[in-house]
Amino acid sequence: MSSLKLDDLNSVQREAVLAPDGPILILAGAGSGKTRVLTYRIAHMIAERGVAPGRIMAVTFTNKAAGEMRERVAGLTGADQRMPAVSTFHSACARILRMEAALLGAGHDRNFTILDDGDTMTAIRRVLEEAQLADSPPPELMRARIDQAKNEALTPADLAANAADGRDRVVAQIYALYEARLAAMNAIDFGGLLLRAYQLLRDHPAALQRWQERAAHLLVDEYQDTNRVQYLMVRLLAAATGNLCVVGDEDQSIYRWRGADIGNILDFERDYPNARIFKLEQNYRSTKTILAAADAVIQNNRERKAKRLWTENAGGDPVTYHTGLTERDEADFIAREIARLTAAGTARHAEIVVFYRVNAQSRVIEEALVRRRVPYYIVGGLRFYDHREIKDLLAYLRVILNPADAVGLERMVGAPTRGIGAKTIETIAAIAARDAISACEALGRLESESNVALRIAKAAGELYSWMRELIARAPATGVRALLDQVIERSGFAAHLDAMIDGAARRQNVAELLAAASAFDAEHGPGGLGEFLERIALVNDSDQIQAAGGRVALMTLHTSKGLEYPVAFIAGMEEGLFPHMRARDNEREIEEERRLCYVGMTRARRLLYLSNTLSRELYGNRQEARPSRFLAEIDPGLLRRIVPERAPRPVLQTPSREPYVDYADSQIAEDDGAGGEAHMAVGARVQHLTFGRGVIRRREGRGETAKVWVNFDRAGLKLLVVKFANLRPVAD
Repeated sequence: MSSLKLDDLNSVQREAVLAPDGPILILAGAGSGKTRVLTYRIAHMIAERGVAPGRIMAVTFTNKAAGEMRERVAGLTGADQRMPAVSTFHSACARILRMEAALLGAGHDRNFTILDDGDTMTAIRRVLEEAQLADSPPPELMRARIDQAKNEALTPADLAANAADGRDRVVAQIYALYEARLAAMNAIDFGGLLLRAYQLLRDHPAALQRWQERAAHLLVDEYQDTNRVQYLMVRLLAAATGNLCVVGDEDQSIYRWRGADIGNILDFERDYPNARIFKLEQNYRSTKTILAAADAVIQNNRERKAKRLWTENAGGDPVTYHTGLTERDEADFIAREIARLTAAGTARHAEIVVFYRVNAQSRVIEEALVRRRVPYYIVGGLRFYDHREIKDLLAYLRVILNPADAVGLERMVGAPTRGIGAKTIETIAAIAARDAISACEALGRLESESNVALRIAKAAGELYSWMRELIARAPATGVRALLDQVIERSGFAAHLDAMIDGAARRQNVAELLAAASAFDAEHGPGGLGEFLERIALVNDSDQIQAAGGRVALMTLHTSKGLEYPVAFIAGMEEGLFPHMRARDNEREIEEERRLCYVGMTRARRLLYLSNTLSRELYGNRQEARPSRFLAEIDPGLLRRIVPERAPRPVLQTPSREPYVDYADSQIAEDDGAGGEAHMAVGARVQHLTFGRGVIRRREGRGETAKVWVNFDRAGLKLLVVKFANLRPVAD
C-alpha cells in the first residue's frame, strides 16, 4: 500500500504513533483522539515497519470500541490487508481458552458455554441449595464475592488460605463447589474467562510462548480500567518483547467497584522504568466552556497525573445549572428543554443523552418524557438477548453446542412446558453424576428410572431424540437452520401464541432469526459456537447503535466512550452524586468526581446540570443539598436557573431572556383554591408546627388543592390547603 499519511495528527499524536518499540504510556484526556492514535500506530507498524498483522494484538473493553478500531485500521491499511487481532479482553480470553482447550483440564472442552449474569445466579443458587448450609449467605452476595475473587486472580484455595473467620471459609467453600459445578457443565462465567486464561498462560510455558508471539506488539486501550487479573495477563504477554503500548486516562477511571485498579496506570513508569510517556491534552470534542467546567472539577483530585486539557473549539454557551423544587420539576425541565431544542432544530433526539447516578432516577424522567411525547430508550435496561423467549431459544442452541450445559437444559425443557419440573431436574442431575454423562444424555435415560412418571419420561425421550439429531448435524449446519428446526419440533410458535403478549414475542423471535441469517451469511455453516459467544459478550453500550432517533437515558457508569452534542446530568446532590456510600471515604469521593468529569466531557455543544431542593428516592423524601462538584465550577461558566418567589424561575444571567416557563405546571392565583392573596406562589406563610416558609408551588383545585412550602427550618413540605391552616406573615 502507499505510504501512510499522518497529516491529520497533531504533533504529540504523531510522536506517539512513530515511537519505537518498547513500553509506551499514552495519557489520553477526554476527547483527545486516543482511538485515532491507537489505530494509526497499528497501521503504521503494518504499512511502514513491516510488522506482520498476526503479531499484533489490541484489546479494549467494549465491542463498540473494538469494532470501531477494526474499521479504522481496515480503512488505513486497505481492505485486502490481513487484520490484526482487535477485540475485547473477554473475547481475547475466550479465544485463548478455545484454542488451548486441551490444557483446560477435566470438564472443559472448546465448546464450553459462557454463562451470562442470569445463568451465573442460577448456578450459584443450585450450589447453595445442595450445600444446605445452616447459615447460607445470599446468592447475590456470593456472586459478588466470587466475582471479586476472580478479578483479583484468587482461587478458592487462595481464599481458604487467607480466610479471616468462618464466614470467609464458607465463601471459599461455596466458591470451590461453584467451580466444580461449572466444570461439570463445561461452562465458564465472565470472570472465569479472564482468570482461566491467565492461569493457563501462567502454568503452560509452551502456550504462553505461542500467545506472546501473537502479541509481540500488544496495545491496551482504557488501561485505567484494568483489574488485577488483566494487569497480570498483560504483564505475561508483554514479558517476551516488552512492546507494550497502553492508552488511558486516570481521570476517567470509574470502575473501582468492579475491580479496576487506578494504580495500574499511575504506576506504569514504576513497572516499566524505560517507558516513553505521551500526554494527549488537546480536546477535539467539547466547547471551551464545557472543558473549563469539567477541568475545574477534576483538578480537585489528588490521585492523578498533572495535565490540563485545552481546545481550539469555540467558546460555546454557558453550562446550564437548573434547580427544581422536586425531582418532578427537574424531570419536567429536562423534558421541556429537550422538546424546545428539537423543535428549534438545535438538536435531534438521537443527539441528546440524559445521565443519572442511579437507575431509580429514571422513572420520573421517563414519565416526563412520555408526557412531552419525547421518544427515548434506556441503555442498560433489558437487553434484547435477555427477553424470555430469546433466552429460551438460545438455551436449545447452548445444549446443542454443549450437551453438558445443565443450566441451559433446565431452561430448555420448560419452554414449552413438558411436565418436567424441579424434581425431574434433580433426577437428571443425579443420573448425570452417577453415570458420568452429560445432562442431555441423562435426559434420554429418564425412562429407565422408576421414580419418573411414564408420561414425563416419554416427553423427555422424544425431546432427547431430536436434540441428539441436531447435535450431530450442528457442525455442518447454519444457525438459522438449527433455530428453524428447534421452533418447528418444539412447538415454540404455539407456545408463544398462548401468551397475552405473544405477538410482540414473535416479533422478537423474528429478529433473532434475522440475526442468525445475517451471521450465517458472514460466517457460513458450523458457526454455532461463535454465534453464541458473540451474544454472551454483548454489553450495555452495544445497545446504542440500534436505538434510532430517540433520546438516550443511562447511568453515568455506562457513559464511557460515548459523546453527544447535548448532555444532561440529573441529580447533582450530596448523597446521590457523590453517592452516600462515598461520604466518608476520600478515595471513593475521588472516584465519584472522576465519574462527574466523565459525564461532563461527553457533551460536545450543550451541557445541563440539574438538582432539586427535595427528592424522594427509594420511598423517602428528603431535603437535598447541592453536590460539592457544582461548587468547584467557576460561577462565571454557569447559567443559573433557580426557584424564586415569582411564579416561574428566572435566569440569573441578565443578558438573556427567561426561556423556562412553569405556567403549565402551576395554577393561577385566582383559581379554585380560594383566591386568597396569601396563597400566591412566593408568599410567606406561617404553619403551627413547621413555622415560617415560602409557597413555592401550587397543585390541584378546590377541595384537593395542595401547596409546596419551603419552611425555614423544616424544609420543603407538601400540604393540603384545606387542612394546613396557613396564615400570611409579613416579610
